[in-house]
Parts: sequence; C-alpha cells; structure tokens
Amino acid sequence: MSKKQILIVEDESSMAKQLKWGLADTYDLSVATNAPEALDLIRKSPPTAVLLDLGLPPDQDGATEGINLIKQIVRMPHNIKIIVITGNTHKDVAAQTIRLGAYDYHQKPVNIEELKIVLKRASYLSELEQHVSELRTAMSEKIHFDGMIAISKPMMELFDKAKRVARTDYPILIQGQSGTGKERLARAIHQLSERADRPFIIVDCGAIPENLLESELFGHEKGSFTGAHARQIGKLERAQGGTLVLDEIGELPLQLQVKLLRFLQEGTLERIGGKELIHVDARVIAITNVNLDQAVADNLFREDLYYRLNVVPLLVPSLKERPDDIPVLAKYFLETYSKEIGPRFKGFSAAAMDAITGYDWPGNVREMQNRIRRGVVMAEGRYIEPKDIDLKGEDQEAKTLREMRDKAEAMAINAALARHNYNITRAAHDLDISRPTLHDLIKKHDIQVQK
Repeated sequence: MSKKQILIVEDESSMAKQLKWGLADTYDLSVATNAPEALDLIRKSPPTAVLLDLGLPPDQDGATEGINLIKQIVRMPHNIKIIVITGNTHKDVAAQTIRLGAYDYHQKPVNIEELKIVLKRASYLSELEQHVSELRTAMSEKIHFDGMIAISKPMMELFDKAKRVARTDYPILIQGQSGTGKERLARAIHQLSERADRPFIIVDCGAIPENLLESELFGHEKGSFTGAHARQIGKLERAQGGTLVLDEIGELPLQLQVKLLRFLQEGTLERIGGKELIHVDARVIAITNVNLDQAVADNLFREDLYYRLNVVPLLVPSLKERPDDIPVLAKYFLETYSKEIGPRFKGFSAAAMDAITGYDWPGNVREMQNRIRRGVVMAEGRYIEPKDIDLKGEDQEAKTLREMRDKAEAMAINAALARHNYNITRAAHDLDISRPTLHDLIKKHDIQVQK
C-alpha cells in the first residue's frame, strides 16, 4: 500500500527537517517554504493533509500568509486536512484557524508521537470523506436506501438482502435494537415491491391497549360488543393488496398470535362478531427489538408463529456495529437540520468528531438525530462542539464517585428516552422505574425531553 501524502509548509529548515525525520517512515512527505509554492504542489498532487506553520511571514499586503493559505485550501475541491503548527500561545489565534477550517493545531515544540496520532485520525477522516464523495458522484445522489444513510459493509449487505426479498411476498421479520431504523427498512421494502402503489399500514402492538388491539387488527361488526356502534374495518383488511407492518410484534398477546398465525396460513380473517371469512392479500412485515428466541423459550411467543414470520429474517445492526457510518450519518444530519435555521455551520470541530466516533450510541441512529438536532439549535460558533451535542471530551470526564454515578445515570436516561422516541412510559419500563421517578430524574439532570 502506498504511503499517504503529507505537505509540510514551513520556512524554517530545522523545523522542516525535524518533521521529515519524525514522519518519513509513515508518510510520503513534500516541503514548501511559502504559500505560492504550497499551492503549486497542492494543485499538482493534492495531499491528504497539510502541516502548516502559522508563523509564515506576512504577504505583500501585510496579511498573515498562513491564514490566507488556510482560506485558499479550504475552498479547494479536495478533502485536505489542515493541521496548524504555531509558536503562538494565545488560544484565540488557534480558535481562529479552527473557525476558518483547520482540522487541528499544535503548539511548538511539536511532540511527534502526538502529531502522528492526529495525522492518522485526519488521514482516516479524509479518506472516508473522499470515499463518500466518490460514491455520491457515482450514484449522483446521497448514499441511501430509501433514506437510510450508510456506507458500511454490514449495511450494504442488509440493503442487498432487502432488495432481493422485496421481490417476494413472504412474511419478513426485522430485528434490531431500538432506534436502528427498522420501520424505515420496512417502508423501503414496500416501496421496492410490486405493492408500492398500495396501502402501507403500521400497527404499534405495544402502544394499543390489549382489549382494543384485536379490533384494531381484525375489525368488528356493529353490536359485537359494548360500544361497537358501527362496523369497523381492521388494519389488516385496510392493507388489502399492500403491506401491514406489525411493530413491536413481541407485545402481541397470545390470543391474537393464534389469529395472526391463521391469517398467515390461510390468507383469511374474521371480524369480531362476524360470521364470514374475508380473503385479504396483504404482506406482513413484523418488527421487534426483543429477543423472540427467548420469548419463545419463556412461552411468551408462539413458536409456530415465530417460524412462520421468520421466513426471511433481517437483522439491522446497531450503530456501534457499523462504525464507518457514524461520521457519515453525523454529517448528513448536520447538513439536514442546519437547513432548518440557515446553513451557518461549516461542520464539526475535531473534538466533536472525536466524541462522536468514540461514543457507543446506545440509542443508535435516533439518538444521533436528536443530539445533532439539539446541537444545531444550541451551537454558537460555526462549528459544532462536544458540549453542543451533550458529549464530553476526555478532559471533562467525571472525577468523583458521585460525579461518575450522576453521569452514568444521566447517560442511561438519555439512552432510554432516545430508544423509545422520548415516550416516558416506555423509557420508565425499560429502566425498571416508575414514571414519577423518571420525571424526578429528568428534572434532576436537567434533561431536555423532545416533544
């Protein structure tokens, strides 16, 4: 594998030699002593990163040559990461370079080992961005599968499998953690199928009271029970010719599991209080974030229904299992949500991107969406910082036992809320606490609950 190219812009020969000596074993290095020479080298062969000495002499107009060079590089159609090297100890100078588009900065004397770590990170990010850019050009659109943004191998394999099963009418079982995009995947499969112009209906089995769920699914006749003042057509019947999605299928009561199994086997149903069999041609896609194997073992879910639904299983990986997608998704959401208040952001700071890629994302894509939407509102500068998305850098870690406990508690609450789309009842159940207790903890940690 060829070495990545790094351009050193340094007018002091001793400093340039030090950098070349420390980095030559890892990178293909070239040196420029001034801005015009650097721009000429970049145009001939764009490097992965530029190590720029901010102490370059002023240009003929008296402006700082290093600052002007940063402005010119960031306007170029390349994914070049600029790492500023400066002897200036004033933080406002470093902050200015970051606002202009520099990736990171280091003060002299340079620690070569630390610089290698930053270069490795910058090179990876540059390579990833270039890969995304190439894919965008090749596809002439965002990398998405009906709105699901991804470049990782696990997701590409999932998309390929989903495209193939979309051509069939088999039941599908989509499994995965909360917030991974299971419902979006179901919608994509419907849109790719021959049923795309027919109804697409979702029933949340966990949100509808058990005594109403049967009527919601299968419908009822007038007078079939107290309060049945008129005939109601159930969601299965309404999905005629199309697709019915049963979200949280693990919450379906055993009695209704029997009726659903009969429908899957025979393609017919009876309304509550009805006497005739109604033929319905509807594809069923079941979604769950619980372990149905364990539910079967615990006699909470019928084994025969499980196997009937599990003809074509699709497992949506967690965000932690697809790390290549994390920076891509973060930038996509920033671009999307910043349009709502005006395109004033240049991107994420290096610290923010480090925090984003280093975080486990227990609430998956939904949590990322909520954090970045919050960051777009809260950020004050041109770049999103870790505090804007409520992620903390290493230097801000809790030190005392109480701080650590509070931090862990707040993270667990935030993750549970994100997993359940900020539904207090479900989040409390997930955390095994009461609703009042959860409300008290939300107030204690000043957690903003999305409406």
